[in-house]
Amino acid sequence: MVHRSVNPPQRGWSLTAPPPLWAELEQHLFRDDDDEHGAVILAGLAYGPRGPRLLARELLLAEDGIDYVAGTTGYRALRPEFVRDAALRARTEKLAYLAVHNHFGTTSANFSPVDFASHERGYPALRKITKQLVGALVLTPQAAAGDLWLPDGTRHLLAEVTVPGGSLVRLTPAPTTVETSDTRHDRQARLFGDRGQQAFGRMRAAVVGLGGVGSIATELLARLGVGHLVLIDADTIDETNLPRLVAAEPDDVGRLKTELAVRNARRANPDIELTVVTENVQHPDALRALVGCDWIFLAADTNAARHWVDRTVHQYLIPATQAGVKVPVDEHGTVGRIHVAVRQLVPGRGCMWCNKLISPTELALDMLPDRVREQARYVDGVPAPSVIALNSLAAGEAVNHFMLAVTGLHTDNGEHSRLLFPRSGEHVLQRSRQTANCLTCSPAGILAQGDAPAVAER
Repeated sequence: MVHRSVNPPQRGWSLTAPPPLWAELEQHLFRDDDDEHGAVILAGLAYGPRGPRLLARELLLAEDGIDYVAGTTGYRALRPEFVRDAALRARTEKLAYLAVHNHFGTTSANFSPVDFASHERGYPALRKITKQLVGALVLTPQAAAGDLWLPDGTRHLLAEVTVPGGSLVRLTPAPTTVETSDTRHDRQARLFGDRGQQAFGRMRAAVVGLGGVGSIATELLARLGVGHLVLIDADTIDETNLPRLVAAEPDDVGRLKTELAVRNARRANPDIELTVVTENVQHPDALRALVGCDWIFLAADTNAARHWVDRTVHQYLIPATQAGVKVPVDEHGTVGRIHVAVRQLVPGRGCMWCNKLISPTELALDMLPDRVREQARYVDGVPAPSVIALNSLAAGEAVNHFMLAVTGLHTDNGEHSRLLFPRSGEHVLQRSRQTANCLTCSPAGILAQGDAPAVAER
């Protein structure tokens, strides 16, 4: 069952690019020669509650003097043969075609009159050839503008480019207007600034799993001022959950975990918008809700939850953070090495399959109906130890990373995944591995395919 409190506003067309692709594009465009350079992006497409999203899937770099040459009516232009080959690939692979070049400047980006004239000469024919969306993107180091020509004959401007890396980069044609923060968030705005606090209000974040870690994450996100939360969990509260769920009361036993999460979120922020899905994450309603988000918090530890969130991260280019706690206790009651895991799931980088964090056998069992799944397991599952203070470490690390990423306060743009060992105080940074031609996180598979049918399945 899914419930939406309100319909979020549209924000126009946007482009999202995986960090590895974007880093390669920036290196190609912004060199020390102070010259103009070109490329083509082939992009998938996804439709969400706030507007359509282009998803950068492949980058075709135009070599200076060979593919990017002196123009006849402008300074530089893509060579016709390069355009033809890229357009035919766009048609064959059913991807949008975006020609890219750089301008000089910082906080604003605009097409020149010569640029617009070239679009009007060439894009109607190019649109007929590709039978897909075609357009152009112009970039400065801190801004982006786009001119999009749709197959139905309409034309739109690009509102935003997003790069979901260690920091969440958002590029617009010009700086956005900033509103004064609500007085409730005055102390936070002193750190983030009004622009940073406003960014939280525009975010749509999902929490998958509303148990020990997810309950705390929901509370933190609501108090941070996140504008819209998507809450996903099919479970009910039992007596053993009460010590680990924020603000849980004895009368909550038997109620849905989503009910408690809604109550806590609205208590923390009466203005928050909520989408509530009382299903497991693999349910179509849950998956539809996820693909409209800006960030996902994975606080459920089933292999099914890992697989479907991981798939969403790469297919729709939505960043996520996995947060959890492992408390090993053997049959003699000896406590092992407790660890808190906070993993950043970055679109286009190593997925959970590449890092051997999903078991195919357990995934198959998780996908069975409840009764069949219980019968398929030879040994009854024994609940693992769980303590709210340990859960708070995982939730706090996860939300802190999100908070710093959204406001650009990280000191680097790298991967912020780590293991914490509370008994020793040790922290270990994690680096994801990526398998060549992975079916999840590479262009050989579902990366940036969006709503298109997957070309390959596991």
